Amino acid sequence: MELLQILVSILPVLGPLVFLVVFKMSAKKGMTISMILMMILAILVWQVSLSVIFASVFVGIHKSLTIILILLGALTLVNTLKNTKAIKRINQGFETISKDKRILAVIIAFLFGALIEGASGFGTPAAITGPLLVGMGFNPLTAVVVALVADSTPVSFGAVGTPIAVGLSDLGLNLNEIAVNITFIDLFSGVFIPTIVVIMFVLLDKEYKSNKLKSVLEILPWTLFVGLVYVLTAYFTASFVGFEFVSIITPIFTLLVITISTKYGFLVPRRNIGEESEISEMSLFKAWSPYLVVVVLLLLTRVVDPLKDFLLSIDFLSLHNVFNTSLSSQFAILYSPGAVLLVASVFASLYQKRGLKDVKNAILDTKRVIVGAMLALIPTLIMVTIYTNSQYNGLDLESMPTYFANNLGAIFGDMWPIMSPFLGMLGSFVSGSSTVSNLTFGNVQYSIANTVSLNTNVIMAEQVIGSAVGNMICVHNVVAASSVVGLENQEGLIIKKTIIPALIYALMVAIISFIILF
Repeated sequence: MELLQILVSILPVLGPLVFLVVFKMSAKKGMTISMILMMILAILVWQVSLSVIFASVFVGIHKSLTIILILLGALTLVNTLKNTKAIKRINQGFETISKDKRILAVIIAFLFGALIEGASGFGTPAAITGPLLVGMGFNPLTAVVVALVADSTPVSFGAVGTPIAVGLSDLGLNLNEIAVNITFIDLFSGVFIPTIVVIMFVLLDKEYKSNKLKSVLEILPWTLFVGLVYVLTAYFTASFVGFEFVSIITPIFTLLVITISTKYGFLVPRRNIGEESEISEMSLFKAWSPYLVVVVLLLLTRVVDPLKDFLLSIDFLSLHNVFNTSLSSQFAILYSPGAVLLVASVFASLYQKRGLKDVKNAILDTKRVIVGAMLALIPTLIMVTIYTNSQYNGLDLESMPTYFANNLGAIFGDMWPIMSPFLGMLGSFVSGSSTVSNLTFGNVQYSIANTVSLNTNVIMAEQVIGSAVGNMICVHNVVAASSVVGLENQEGLIIKKTIIPALIYALMVAIISFIILF
């Protein structure tokens, strides 16, 4: 019976890997099968009540709507900018920095994506940077993989520190000490993410088919410089300013340093220095202004407490105690990044073309993609909801994720630092959120660290970084990112591509943490 319980407790991990990656099913089909298996086994093995199962169905559908709103906003914005010709002007602006797509992949996916992550979170960066990369001429599959891999290191601090501030809030720990440990570990691991982004791009792009190693090595000094500026800025911000500001100060400062230095040819191959392109009727500021609106509105709604509280209070679409269970789901629609993206789309249509025709057409163009994404997201979120609420059962068992984690802790003992980031990664792979991973496994990590007398600050730092790494392979993010670039039924292939850098990053974190502790 115990073996069966262990197998059921890892179903949300095995299901997507087996059905999507091994059998190459679409997310719609593979996640529906996984959901049905979870329902059956939760009832038979964990004795989860039918009321919790039915409540999970409603809550899962409800949670999918929050992600759909983000997708709708991201798609509408990029389609509006295509209609107003702003995307073309943005491309011309990037060409003044560099024509090299390796460089642009890092600047757009890693640095601009980090800025969006710091302002928003919610998996928004890949949904925004993916279409931007496609607009720059990137293959859609390459764009999605690069966007997902890049949205990793910045996720540790998420939207103004949310994964730490909320995810670890109940543990009574010094959160700033944990943040300093996160940034210190990333000095030796996160520093390589820009390089990994370039490696993934070179491996996937046909342009470098016969020249892959040289194509990475010739730009290695530049990617290491980008990584070093980013992680050092994060470390000093966490140490001397506060962890809530890491996700804001770091990408802004790094973007300024890298954009200016690259424009003047610092550490980049001479042939890849940007040039002035054809004169456009639209100014670069006007083209970028909708994204400026996005960043400003996201920051205002997250940092200005009275405004934040007001938007969060408008939750008429939230669900509470569904079917007399404790299951609830919040949907503060005006606080959603999706609402901000829609506002920016309207602004773009009015400011760049002085009318609403472009944004109307953009919304109409999203219908097919939105329906396809919903069919994949709904079963995924129903399965996750059952999994994370399985503590409500007739056997007085722990929830499935806690049961699984405690079994792992018993197996690894004082070698736990090797496993810790992988548990965090599994948490966000399943739940789709670094914050939820920290909420789910933070207590478990803390308990294991105390049991085997390990430094809790280092172990919690591993959990947080691991939860950020999981964003690369999370089914929710993969569905969202692939949907906005028009890819269908490629989720398994995308996970197959992103799982290798995810494992490499987590392994680096594990090794560095082990050295620190021992």
